[in-house]
Parts: sequence; C-alpha cells; structure tokens
Amino acid sequence: MNLRMLFSLLIFVLFFGTASTSFAHTQSMGYSDIYVKANEINYSLFLDQQDLLGQMDANKDNDLENEELLSQKGNLKLLLQKELRIDVDSNPLKMDLISMNLATKGSTRGVVFQLKFTADEVIEQINIHYNLVFEDTPSHTSVLMVHSGAFFYQDVLDINKKDIQVTFPQSETAQSETGFVLWKYFVLGIEHILSGYDHLLFLLSLLLIASHFKDALKIVTAFTVAHSITLFLVASGRIHVISSWVEVLIALTICYVAMENLFVQKAKWRWILTALFGLVHGMGFAGALAETGLPKRNLLGSLVTFNLGVEAGQLMILCLLLPLLIWLRRFPWYRKMMISTSCFIFLLAFYWSIQRLQ
Repeated sequence: MNLRMLFSLLIFVLFFGTASTSFAHTQSMGYSDIYVKANEINYSLFLDQQDLLGQMDANKDNDLENEELLSQKGNLKLLLQKELRIDVDSNPLKMDLISMNLATKGSTRGVVFQLKFTADEVIEQINIHYNLVFEDTPSHTSVLMVHSGAFFYQDVLDINKKDIQVTFPQSETAQSETGFVLWKYFVLGIEHILSGYDHLLFLLSLLLIASHFKDALKIVTAFTVAHSITLFLVASGRIHVISSWVEVLIALTICYVAMENLFVQKAKWRWILTALFGLVHGMGFAGALAETGLPKRNLLGSLVTFNLGVEAGQLMILCLLLPLLIWLRRFPWYRKMMISTSCFIFLLAFYWSIQRLQ
C-alpha cells in the first residue's frame, strides 16, 4: 500500500508539484498592448484592481469605483510617469495619459490606462522600462504585445525582466514578417499548454484508465478535434462566451472525469466524453488567446499555428506520461493507485471550481 501511494504522489507531484493558487488564475497579471505607427506609440495598459486598492479604495469595500478612480487621477499619472518609461535612442519619451477606465479582462476586474508617447522621428527601436506593482506584488507579471504593421512581438514583463528592447525589422519583407508572427503564435501555443495545468490535469484524468496506446490515441484525437473547433469559433468571434464561467466549467469537467475513474475501468467509449468536454476546453484556449491578442492580419494563420503549438506541447507531455502509465498497469495495485490519484485530482479541481466561482 505504501508503494502504491508513493506512485500516486509521484505522478501527481511530477506534473503538478508546482501547483499553487495561481492555477486558478489568482496571480496578479497585467497586459501591455503597444501599437507603434511612424513616430507615435499608443500603449494600452491593464492593471488588476487588486494591485491598486491599497491607495485608492476609499470606502474599503475591496472594489474600485469610478469616483475613486477619478479622485486619484493625478497620483496615478505620477506613478505611471515614475515607474513606466519608453526610450527611443536613449531618450525617454514624454507620456500623455489619454484616459483610464474600469474594465474586465477575462475574469479579472481592473483598470485600463490609454497612454500616448510621441517621438521626433519614425521609431525604429524602443526600450521599455516597466517597474509597476512589483514593490507590493513581487509575483506580478504583464503580458507584453508590441505591434507595428505586420510585425508582432510578444514577451512577459516581471520582476526579473523589467527592461525589454524591441527592434522593428524595417527592411524585412511582408512574407518574412508574417512568418515571424506565425512562429510567435506557435511558441505561444506551446507555452500555454505547458502552463495550463487544468488542461493537463484533465488529460491525466482521462488517460488513467487507458490500457493501450490505441485507447489513448482515440482520447487525444477526440480532445484535439473538439477543442480546435471551439478555439476557432470563439477566437474568430463566431460565438461568444463568458470566460469566467468557462473557467468554472473546465474545473467541473476535471471533477467529473476524476469521479468517473472510481467506477469505470475501461476506456473504450471515453473518447466520446472527451470530445464533449474538449469543446469546453477549446473555449478556455480561445479565452487565453483573446487576452493575449490576435493580429488583425492573417488571423486564420495565427489561429492555426497557435493550435499547432498547443498540440506540440500536448504531445511532449503525452510522450512522457503514456509510457509510464502503461508500464504501471502491469502491477496488480495499479487500480488502487489510480483511484488515489483520481481522488487527489478531484479535490484540487473542486477547489479550483469554488475559487473560480468567487
């Protein structure tokens, strides 16, 4: 029994040992959308309201209101000018605060600041210095997206990466710029699935009862086809969903499969269930992609390469996971180990669902 428990914990910790409440999307996250045209920079900055409440929540209700936001406009402008800077040719550009409004991005309520920077000449390179929020929230990250015509650059700003330099390929052809954008979305897809612990936990739950590669292949194929459909439909704007509820539903799909593992021992028809639940997970992929941003040009190509990146990351995980699970099935205690692991998964997913409902 101790050996069985050891293997259960090993599988669980191996793939989710770094799990924290950030899995449930509680980590402080911002978004930095930068659009460069000729000598102008338009910067759309999103900050979680939780990072601003300390100095702005006058009535202490843990929620920002328009009156509180407007009353602190001067202080916020000074904060932005002090902690956020864009340099061109080693010269800091003057920042103008155009507007600021309460907004919701994904399931996060916060503030969108519209900023404008102007240079004397056409901009060929920018240096971004970002030092917002880190003093109070060291785990804060800001997803950076820089657009200039067909050129697209993406990165993440955090406490260890406050300064980023972006050079615009003025001499590149439109074809090479398009290839650069598509490659960026392919890499983004890989990064998303490898950090999407809820999606990986769902796959692990499904595969725990797969006794052959054939069963696993059906499950993975059904998941891929299903989430590709809703990813395209939602990301292209053909259907609209409420992302906060999608996140709750994703957690509940994990709960259901983990619970079913306690009673089902064969994976013969599990691919059908996977296809249905995969539709929900595809909406989650689309929500993450929408928060990151999609280029207006070559939308279809960006969607396809993002999805290919998701599949590549998923394949890497499965190549590690499947041989281990199939080898473990040879032992007589595998069933009890699988039940123990499923119980762990159910508890974690149930916790996520409650947290996301809040």
